[in-house]
Amino acid sequence: MQPEVEPFYSSTMGNPSMHREAGVLLVDPETPEETRTRCVSRPTKSSKQHLRQVIAEYEALDRELPCIRKFPTPPAAQPLCLCMETLPEADFTHLEVLQALEAELPGAMENGRVNSIRFENMNVICGTAGRRNRWLISVTDFQTRSRLLRSGLCPRGLAHHLVRHDELLLSDYRLHLRRSLARRRMLEALGAEPTEED
Repeated sequence: MQPEVEPFYSSTMGNPSMHREAGVLLVDPETPEETRTRCVSRPTKSSKQHLRQVIAEYEALDRELPCIRKFPTPPAAQPLCLCMETLPEADFTHLEVLQALEAELPGAMENGRVNSIRFENMNVICGTAGRRNRWLISVTDFQTRSRLLRSGLCPRGLAHHLVRHDELLLSDYRLHLRRSLARRRMLEALGAEPTEED
């Protein structure tokens, strides 16, 4: 016995409720409620799957990056700022970093080649533990910057490379954007309004 086949109705064949245009099924407001319910309720499962996927992605990212630096605005460029990353237990002082600078550039502060030395406790900034801290060294010209990038510093005789602070900030900012996007997607999937944190 052949299964019953529903006849195809074109827009000119007298079915007032359904029309087929360019491969798209259009439903008139007078469509029987049963048919409309079937059409509307179909994506429910995929919506739940999408929500589960978005939440799973955010949770995975949260495990991967539990504590990251947040930025209210994109970081400004600081081309003459160098950074020395140190382990939290290193616990250098400003004097030790200055002495290491003077060993590479005698009279660096007095001659005006170095503007400032600043310490950033990344564990406090990010609300975590075990992250490398940063010593920010602001110089006045690109020649000094190039020399320090080549030589590095040796506080307490321990060799440390210097890197451009802009490179580190850009990496931090990309992580912030990645986390913010994942959080925004999760909130949108839940139907909640994004907060100022995003």
